[in-house]
Amino acid sequence: MQLKNFGRNQTLKPSSAYTPADEAEVLEILARHRGQSVRTVGRLHSWSDAVLADGVLLDLRQLDGVDLQSEGDQLVATVGAGCQIKRLLEELGREGATLPSLGLITVQTIAGAISTGTHGSGRNSMSHYVVGVRLARYDASGHVVVEDLCEGDALRAARCSLGSMGVILSVKIRCRQQYKVQEHFCEYPQLSDVLEAESAFPLQQFYLIPWRWSYIAQHRQETDAARSSLAWLYRLYWQLVMDHCMHLVILFLVRWSRVHRLIRLTFRKILFVFVVRNWRVVDRSDAMLVMNHEAYRHIEMELFVRRDQLAHALGFVEEVLKVAGGVQTALSSEHQERVEVMGMQAELVELHNKHCHHYPVCVRRVVPDDTLISMASGEGEDWYAVSLISYAKPSRREGFLKFTSFLAASMSHLFDARPHWGKVCPLNPDELRSLYPRFDEFRSICSTFDPDGVFQNRWTAALLDPDASTGVSRQDPSD
Repeated sequence: MQLKNFGRNQTLKPSSAYTPADEAEVLEILARHRGQSVRTVGRLHSWSDAVLADGVLLDLRQLDGVDLQSEGDQLVATVGAGCQIKRLLEELGREGATLPSLGLITVQTIAGAISTGTHGSGRNSMSHYVVGVRLARYDASGHVVVEDLCEGDALRAARCSLGSMGVILSVKIRCRQQYKVQEHFCEYPQLSDVLEAESAFPLQQFYLIPWRWSYIAQHRQETDAARSSLAWLYRLYWQLVMDHCMHLVILFLVRWSRVHRLIRLTFRKILFVFVVRNWRVVDRSDAMLVMNHEAYRHIEMELFVRRDQLAHALGFVEEVLKVAGGVQTALSSEHQERVEVMGMQAELVELHNKHCHHYPVCVRRVVPDDTLISMASGEGEDWYAVSLISYAKPSRREGFLKFTSFLAASMSHLFDARPHWGKVCPLNPDELRSLYPRFDEFRSICSTFDPDGVFQNRWTAALLDPDASTGVSRQDPSD
């Protein structure tokens, strides 16, 4: 049996697969396969090795119940692990409620979303709002047990666990009353202009436009204003123009034309006809904050940097894109020197003219999470997620993968950039562990809950192995 993920870059080869009808059947399956490797999947909308499974595979799509309750002055929903975000939003909407934070994609399951740190813009990731996790695992004697985690570091670990503590059966997550968002687009020549607008539009996300090198800000703010009379037209515009027409143009450029000059010309002069600027529209939050980003197959890497590193990081991304796109052969003197000190000059030379970027670089602000290893975990400044996407066919992704490998390795050293756990994650275990101050605590908790490592795959097992060493030899330029 073989399964492919959404991006067609990962192949799962489980020895057996189940779609249990309820919690009792999950426990019976675990008892039957005691001692064997067990992994759980959501909707396979992940590009990283975290999704891989070669043992027993559980698909919990039938565990999709939603129960909304008031706990004091808080709304809390108990959600089956396999419930897709879009179904959860529908069920909450019937009660006049919604989630505090939403990612762009709603096809994910709630357990998959929190396990990899899914986030939106302007608030914490979804993991931060989890107040309880119901977990099935094996105890020290090998018996199946169920635990409800509702406090302490065990909960912080379970909020973003990479599937490494056991089988998540259900999640309790804080909710809020439904609200409305006002949105409009503006173009800016400088990053500083976009960040200056953040206080007025705290939910905004923005895009660095390759080959034009300006910024398009999708300004968003919560509002008490009434829903716009033309909100329906705005939704239609998004569906037809942004979600489909613009992406069909990009697909033509990258899959059929593949002419670098045409790609660069389109982004400099043509793509902007799709973006209607200064059209201020008010609609429900669960309509405004999501996109049909899964309409066309793609692959994605996302790197998280702190606010004080954002300007330098985006400047570096721009320079590397120019080298990869063949319009220059070297970086600025400052960046070139640091790349050479890291011992990555050969990789940079190899990258020249191998990847002409063909999608806006999306940037979203994420407030620090109360977790152990979500990408925005830890106190301090806000994080900014820098998303890089390719629509090339799976057989033609070599250039993009060279680009992402170079960028992840160099930016982790230069800017302490953290790759998204659920997206292309090119760093080795040593490099990944070094980015999270509380990783040892996370590893210890995983060892307590899963002492025999039955809920690991090869990637997570290497990540959690305290003795694993990959011989990283690159030198940090700050040394």
